[in-house]
This record gives sequence, structure tokens and C-alpha cells, in this order.
Amino acid sequence: MMPDTSHTLPPPRQPWFFGSRLRQARLAAGLVLFTYVTLHLLNHAVLNISIGAADAVLQVQRFIWQGVVGTVLLYTALAVHPVLGLWALYARRHFRWSAAEAWQLLLGLTIPALLANHVTVTRLPLTLYGINKGYVAELDALFIAGLGPNAFWGWVQIGVLVVAWTHGCLGLFFLLRLRRWWPAWKAPLLAAVVLLPVLALLGFAAGGRELARDLANPVFHTAYLSPSLVGNAAQKAELAAWRNWFLIGYGSAILLVLAARLVRRVIDLRRGLVTIRYPGGARVRMAPGLSILDASRLNNMPHAAVCGGKGRCSTCRVRVLWSEAKLPVPAAHEAAVLAGIGADPELIRLACQLYPRADLAVVPLIPPEVASEFVLGRAPRIPGDERFLAAMFIDLRGSSGLAARHMPFDSVFLVGRFITAVTRAVVESGGRPVQFLGDGLLALFGLECAPNRACRQALDAVKAIGFSLAELAPLFDQETGQHLRYGIGLHCGRAIVGEIGFAKHVAFTALGETVNLAHALQELARDMDVAAVISDEVFAVAGQDAAGLAGMEATVRGRVQPLMIRTVEGRPGALPLDPTGDKSPDPMTMAGLH
Repeated sequence: MMPDTSHTLPPPRQPWFFGSRLRQARLAAGLVLFTYVTLHLLNHAVLNISIGAADAVLQVQRFIWQGVVGTVLLYTALAVHPVLGLWALYARRHFRWSAAEAWQLLLGLTIPALLANHVTVTRLPLTLYGINKGYVAELDALFIAGLGPNAFWGWVQIGVLVVAWTHGCLGLFFLLRLRRWWPAWKAPLLAAVVLLPVLALLGFAAGGRELARDLANPVFHTAYLSPSLVGNAAQKAELAAWRNWFLIGYGSAILLVLAARLVRRVIDLRRGLVTIRYPGGARVRMAPGLSILDASRLNNMPHAAVCGGKGRCSTCRVRVLWSEAKLPVPAAHEAAVLAGIGADPELIRLACQLYPRADLAVVPLIPPEVASEFVLGRAPRIPGDERFLAAMFIDLRGSSGLAARHMPFDSVFLVGRFITAVTRAVVESGGRPVQFLGDGLLALFGLECAPNRACRQALDAVKAIGFSLAELAPLFDQETGQHLRYGIGLHCGRAIVGEIGFAKHVAFTALGETVNLAHALQELARDMDVAAVISDEVFAVAGQDAAGLAGMEATVRGRVQPLMIRTVEGRPGALPLDPTGDKSPDPMTMAGLH
């Protein structure tokens, strides 16, 4: 049974913080915190110069983060990011993560616990008591005391520095690895990721050694480490209590999230299981509430998902063959991704965003082994992707006789000039040449645009080819003693596009009736001795008037029903210019094709 999409269910009601909104909010908060950590690491690196230099840079930090805007941003991010991280832990239906995803989660969960002491001895004293500590007080507490007899908090500070930086870098990796420029910038960014924390740790050690020398002077201790500057015993005890209560509360929150996951699992199982059928007869039974991608991962079914199931990359998309219940319509963020790739949401869905409520059958459209190449642009189109296209075949007439009468070099030179002129016209009109067939080529329009625009581009290309070849015609007359003759066939409709071949020997092409009919129209142009034969469907989709072109019904090879076509007349090689180079009326323009 095909999926019933005429009366689809509305998407499940979702709170404002669900799905893409949650990820966007968590990302925004994470970027604020990552900026904060990056600036602090840079400040720590300045300790390699001196404590005084680091304190001077610290004044800039205070201007940024202790102002009204900076304080609001920082405190909001500190509150939002951990809470949304706990929500993500609850919302995730399984623990089948990649190694990088698992590390990102574990590091993210430990950051609040590691950061608790640092916040309570730096930011809270400023908020509660107006004590604004500098590097001398921090190094005394964390390096001199922390790495001395009581080393625990010093190592915690080093740990939070490394953990927070690693967690942030992993988050940026997942965000940026889908960008086309990522492969070129990956190595320099990795160097920066390693270098900055190393410099910060070296600065931490250099500052500690400098402070140890300064503390030998009693005057220095009185000037920089008096209770009025670093807090008295009662204040420190109160801050320690704040830290301990936070750690207890945070640990309890993690336990509550895990308990909530267990309760949800029991409820899901009581609702019954859903069966998902895959190609080849494979089937998976799962509890409602899991996505198609979750089901694939939990049952070791290969399934592409470059972004990790966050609904960003579209590589997990599937075609729904049938469903026993009405499918929920895509949520806004899924609909936006589907629209971006030109997919029909009634047939194609993102596996990471489709949560089935009843049995259904799906076909993953992108092989896992080529998913990353697809996202990074090294695989322009994936096998099995269906698109509405305008397909155009262009052929040079009489090339066999040309090869018989001329030297091989001359023949290749003349055919090469023809292919170059045609290809340039196609590309400049918005099309893409995908196959070179000796003395001709197949060009596609609509790989990256809407159907009406694709057909308009294809019609523009017919005119552009005429101009380009009219400029080339005198060379053919001179070299061959005969006129340049060519033919064009143009049709539009749905076609399958993708790569076909073996190993490294692959070619991007299009398959289907649309392409076959375009080729048949090109052969019909040869038989009718006209410059181009264009189906009426191209004009209709483009919204162009073809009344000025000769029209007729034609029986075309590969099609039972007659096809309404339009022919573009004109002596071959003179569309739209005559051989002398003087402008002549453009038959396409005269027909209202503009």
C-alpha cells in the first residue's frame, strides 16, 4: 500500500524547545561559551610573557564579559547549554553513537562539575562580594596551593581547561565538517586546536613559577593576597557551600534524566512495536518514538547520516514505499532541508526526522560509503536521486564523413571546436554537460533549480548554441568545404540521476524516459533536417509562448502516444546568424521565445 499523503497527519505537537530549535539554542549557547574559553586560553597563553602582561589582557576580558551585554550572554549560556545538554541526553533514544559523538557527550556532561569550583572562586566573589580577582590570586589558589600539598583543585582547573576546549572543538567539528571548504582548512584548524591549549598550559606553569619567586617578598603577599583582595575565611566557606550544593544538584539532575529515560522505555514498549521493512527483505521491529535512523543504527543496518542525525545534511533520506498509516507531515526544519534538495516530501523523508507510528517500508537513497563525498561536493549527485530535468541532446551532423576525408588531427580539432562552443553555450545558460558522445553531448538543466527555470534555461541554451555555432560556421566552411550542420532534441520530465561505473571509472548521467525522448527528438531533427525539435511540454513548463514555431504531432521512438513538438527551422549553421556574420532575424525570438 502506497503512503497515504492526501490527508496526512499533522506533525506531533512539540514544545518550543524541541527538535531543531533545541539544537539551535544549544549551538548558540555553546558558541558563546566556546568564545569565552578561547579568549581565556589566549589570555593564559600571555602568561608565557609575564603575569603583568596577562593582567593587562585580562582587563580587556573584563570589559567584554563583565559589562551588561557580556554578563547576560555569559550567564544565559552557562544556564542554557547544560540544561539543553541534559535534555538532549533524555531525547536521544539510543546510545549507538560514534566515538566522537560519545566523547562529546561525556565531556559535555563533566564540564559543569569541573567548572563548579572555578566559577565559585572567581565569578561568584565578584557577584556576591565585589571581589575582582586577578592572575596573582588565581595562580596562588590553583598553582601554588592547588599543585602543592592539596593538588586536587589545581588539577581540576587543568582538567576543565582541556575538557571544555575539546568538547567545544568536537562541537565545531560536527558543525563545520559539512562545509565544502572543510577539507582544505582541516589541517590548519587542527594545528590551532592543538597549539592553543598547549600554550595556555605552558603559560599557566610559567605564571606559577613567576609567582613563586614573587611570594618570597612579604610585601608582595600583603599587596596582592590580603583577605580584602582574595576573600576572608567566612566568604571562602560560603563559596565552598555554594559549590557543593551545585554539585549535588547537578548529579541529581543526571540521575533524574536517566530515570526518565527508563520510564519512557517502559511506556514505549507497552504501546506495541512498529515494523520497518528495508530492501532485500530485511525488517526491523522497534518501539514507537524511535526514528527510522534510530531503528537502522540499533539493528546494525547500514544507513548514511553524515551529520549524526541532526537533520542538517539530508544524507539519511529514504523513499517511503508504503505505510499502513498516514504519515505525519514534515516539521518545519525537515521541510526546509527537503526543499533545499528539491525532494518531494510526499515520497522522500529524512530518516532521522521520521518517527513512524505504524508499519512501513523504506528504501535508503544514499549509500553509506559515498555519503560524506556527497555532502562535501565530491559526489555531485547520488545514484537513485530523482529530479525534474530538461534533457538536451546536441549532435554534429556528418562527422563520420569528416573523419574519412581529413587527417585524424584535423578531425579531432574540428569536433573539439564544436564541442567547446556547444559546452560553453550550455554552461553559460545554466545547464550542465554530463556526457560527451564523440561528436555530441547530453546536457541537463534543473539539477539545482526549479522546473520552470530549468526549461527556460534550456530554451535559452538553444538560442545560445545557435549564436556560438554561427560564429564557428565559417571555419567549417573553410576547412571542410561544407556547411556546419547540427541537431538538437529537447524534452523535460522526471529522470533518475547519479553516478554509474566501477571503482574510479564512474560517470554522472541521467536515466529514464525523459532522456530517451530527448535523444529520439534529436534523431527526429536529423530526419526532418531542422536545427532543433522541442517538445511542447518544455514550453508549457517554462511558461513560454511557442505559437510562432511550427508545431505538429509526431510519433517518437520509445513512446506509444504521439508527442506534440515544435521545430526550429533555419539553414543548419545559420541559427540565429547567417554565415556572413550579419545579424538576421532570430527565429526563436520571432516565435516569442524570450
